[in-house]
Amino acid sequence: MGKPQDRRQRETLARDDERRRNIVGTARELIYDKNLAVGSAPVERILKPHSWVPTSNAFSDRLGPLGFNIFRALVVDLLHEFEIGVWKSLFTHLLRIILAHDKSLIHELDRRYRQIPTFGQATIRKFSANSSEMKRMAARNFEDLLQCSIPVFDCLLPEPHNTIVLKLLFTMAHWHGLAKLRMHSDLTLDIMDLVTSAVGQQFREFKAKVCAAYTTRELNREVESRTRRHARQASKQNGARKGKQGALNHGQRTKVFNFQTYKFHALGDYVSTIRRYGTSDSYSSEPGELEHRSPKASYRRTDRKFFVRQLTRIERRQTRIRRVGDRIVHRPHIEITELARSPDVHHHIGLTQKHPIHIGSYLRLHEGDPAIKVLIAPKSTSIDYSSFGQDCPYFEIVSDFEDIRLRSHVTRASLISVDSTSPVSVATPDPSGYVTNVSGRRPYDVRRAQDVINPRTSHCNIMVLRAENDMGPRGHRFIYGKVLGIYHTNVIFIGVGMIDYTPIRMEFLWVRWYEPIDRISTWDTSTMDRVRFPPMADEHSFDFLDPTDVLRGCHIIPSFARKRRRPDGSGLSACAGDKDDWCAYYVNRFVDRDMLMRFHFGLGVGHTYSHHRTLQAESHDECLAGFEHNVQDLGDDEEVESHDEDEEEDNSNCDRDELPEQEFGSSSESLSSEFHEMYDSDLELDYEN
Repeated sequence: MGKPQDRRQRETLARDDERRRNIVGTARELIYDKNLAVGSAPVERILKPHSWVPTSNAFSDRLGPLGFNIFRALVVDLLHEFEIGVWKSLFTHLLRIILAHDKSLIHELDRRYRQIPTFGQATIRKFSANSSEMKRMAARNFEDLLQCSIPVFDCLLPEPHNTIVLKLLFTMAHWHGLAKLRMHSDLTLDIMDLVTSAVGQQFREFKAKVCAAYTTRELNREVESRTRRHARQASKQNGARKGKQGALNHGQRTKVFNFQTYKFHALGDYVSTIRRYGTSDSYSSEPGELEHRSPKASYRRTDRKFFVRQLTRIERRQTRIRRVGDRIVHRPHIEITELARSPDVHHHIGLTQKHPIHIGSYLRLHEGDPAIKVLIAPKSTSIDYSSFGQDCPYFEIVSDFEDIRLRSHVTRASLISVDSTSPVSVATPDPSGYVTNVSGRRPYDVRRAQDVINPRTSHCNIMVLRAENDMGPRGHRFIYGKVLGIYHTNVIFIGVGMIDYTPIRMEFLWVRWYEPIDRISTWDTSTMDRVRFPPMADEHSFDFLDPTDVLRGCHIIPSFARKRRRPDGSGLSACAGDKDDWCAYYVNRFVDRDMLMRFHFGLGVGHTYSHHRTLQAESHDECLAGFEHNVQDLGDDEEVESHDEDEEEDNSNCDRDELPEQEFGSSSESLSSEFHEMYDSDLELDYEN
């Protein structure tokens, strides 16, 4: 699959002509007229060379003479062919390999999956206690396993097998994300075509180098399933008692990895099918499978006896109630909950001020905390005052426990500050939900989406466009941060241009930044970006951020192979919560399709910030050339020294990766001249998306 010969055969052999219909007709005559079995030798001699079946198709018989090709009418099925097909088969064999290498590692795999944080409303759900058992799993659960698989499988196998497995998982997740896009272009389909070839190449490498090195056997669940199946067959032939005794003698059999299946072969048809019929969500079997929930949920309300009639009545009753609700005319009125759910606003922060915190009292309470230094005297912040009509590049808080005032430096000779006669308070969240920042965004497909940012949960990570003066090596498009608090304060601006003493609401985020590890992770390297927390003494560790600069929430997964920074659980800052820090983290670019297109910079139609000409790359050929070297092995990471003497002991067990600085070579960075003409050259960056 993916080779040039395979591409030619898909075009030349998928022909619905008179010859095919005659051969199928001959096979049907042998079966129905001469009473031969479907699998008999005469029938197999006719059909097996072409992999056909003795099935007569009405569309082919009636419309074939008019040019209709039945093979083109057979669309792909991503749910059954990939998510619970190819990926489930690969995941199962990876479990066999881990058991063959070291049986104790299967518990480490389950432990890592349990520690993965959730994301979104239902994007990444909480994993079960034993993911390796694969009990009561649907396709959505296997999808989550794939999207979070790289941090879990990292370093479970020795080199070079570890690198081969991680590259295969990366390519599988990349292909899966492209296949589920709800908006495609010629560029994304060209990329997916090359990724499809990479999938076939890396599967063959995995089979030749990794699978051949281990003697794998059946999993316990496979043995149990086989014994139950044999018991049922034996009970029908020789009686239940004899069959049960015979089934108990079965043990674990040797199991080899087989990807010579139709489901794997069908992966090569996705690009052509999407070009012909549109995106895969238009003809996916997932909506029908999800509809199974409705009768199952209603079945519990029946008496399990006359359930058909009762299910019908329940459905009719629900329909009537829904129609009554549609006829009710609601008066237009604005409420806080409606504002929070409005797709037209970039973000929403609660309005309540029931639990204010005085800055002076807060500083006294946390005196000595390294995270509080950003409240005392930051050099600059990322809060923009343009919404207030003032030209203020930054602000700083001067700490004086007796006299605390918020000062704003402007380019003009005037000073805008908070009136010193009034106390400065920062409104903090209350238990009713003000802690959550509902951030609106425009996904790649120009729809509307919202992220909920909550500092008290794992949904506290955000991503922001990287500026030239941001920390980290060049080439990274984004920077990432952990939100420690979501606040607003009422300020009164005085000085030149002052109108009155009406307080103005100012919103800001308290952020602890991640710093990228010195590695440029591009599509051709088949690695995800890795970040870490810088030393808290670093001037760039903490900052204030304007909520309008937030692009969206992001999924940060710990690098389990590099352990925790402080195994004893003792931290330096209660505000930052550094006692739970890991030495490194992965930025999950496969968590959803919108995040995937963020890293294909410039290809997301809804990502208007990436359409500026100065941010686009040179040519479409370079965009696709990066995938040609997709299976080259990466070198081992080198260790680098810690940046802070105070935390040198804490970071001694954490390996730091460093590669020579290089230009940003992402495949998605290169766009064709056709894509340049799609957008106006004067388009400015839009931070609201």
